[in-house]
Amino acid sequence: MNTIDALLQALENSEDYRIETLERILEQNLPLREEIMAISAFELPYGRSMIALNDRYEVIVGCWPKGGWCDVHDHGTAIGIVYAYSGEIEHFRYEMHDGILDLLERATMKAHECVRLESGMIHSLQNISSEEPYVGLHIYSPPTSDVRVFDLKTGDIYHVTDDYPALIPKESENIVKHEKDKFVFRNSVHSKVTNA
Repeated sequence: MNTIDALLQALENSEDYRIETLERILEQNLPLREEIMAISAFELPYGRSMIALNDRYEVIVGCWPKGGWCDVHDHGTAIGIVYAYSGEIEHFRYEMHDGILDLLERATMKAHECVRLESGMIHSLQNISSEEPYVGLHIYSPPTSDVRVFDLKTGDIYHVTDDYPALIPKESENIVKHEKDKFVFRNSVHSKVTNA
């Protein structure tokens, strides 16, 4: 029977933390839904439950009830994978070039899907319609650090403390660095739809 402990042991025994390896380890040691749901934090805007953190990897459970979200962010230098246990969520993928933060893709992530989070990916998540909370098991390597959160309204970028969620910080103690007016937001997904 696969458990969180079995997953953590497999991660601990590995010497390879490439994204393909993380995917394989998770596939072979996927914890039972009941165990993951029991430790999920069902709160708004979203809940984070830390399972493991060391210098090689980080394992968390993220939970987005209906109406939940996280702001546009990256994961520092980390790569990651997410396996969805329940619900559906809208996944928005962005890229930044020459001071333009561009929304390039919107996709629905559904239960029982595994999604790769490539190095440098900028994204956000919103549970717009799923009555069942979206619950995902996240594995990052190395652990997320120097995460940037992007404020689409002001063009500011916040580098947040390692323990802070992917939200625009309200308290100065959660801000490591604040870059003001660094980008302009452009919604290419919306533009493509309206120009069609």
